[in-house]
Amino acid sequence: MIDFEPLSESRHHHFAKELFESAFPEEERPPFSSLEDRDERFHFLVASLDDEPLGILTYWVFEEFAYIEHFAIDKDFRNRGLGKATMLSFLSQYPDQVVLETELPSTEQADHRLEFYTDLGFTRNPQEYWQPSYHGKKDLALQMIVMSKYELDDGEFDEMRDILYREVYHYDGRKTK
Repeated sequence: MIDFEPLSESRHHHFAKELFESAFPEEERPPFSSLEDRDERFHFLVASLDDEPLGILTYWVFEEFAYIEHFAIDKDFRNRGLGKATMLSFLSQYPDQVVLETELPSTEQADHRLEFYTDLGFTRNPQEYWQPSYHGKKDLALQMIVMSKYELDDGEFDEMRDILYREVYHYDGRKTK
């Protein structure tokens, strides 16, 4: 059974930091040291199996939806169904809307990631989305795909995007390029 433990209560802090920094390029993550300064809506979990850490999951809880910001399984535990088991265990706690961002399918790894989330029942939303920079740059850094448990109509998508831009990225613009 997959267990989740808040990073603040975990003895696997070093594992979590290493995985967070190795699994996500710098432009796709905030500095690890800044995570403890986030408000109470932000959560950082260490996923374990038999008390052995196997992955991390960071997420935000907003009134309208939960947002999975980062999810990674350690390379030693991949391709054994543990990523799927971890995500399904997490999703069982959030029966309402859950959203996440993933890369455009431009590499084999990005294709695999998109297929992974689709197999879990996530829907690829058709609206264009740009992920703002985590590093204070005013321009938008990366074009991404927004996936969600339930497809977002244009109004829901705009509301979700505005919440993420404001609360997660501290970005105040709405331009896409």
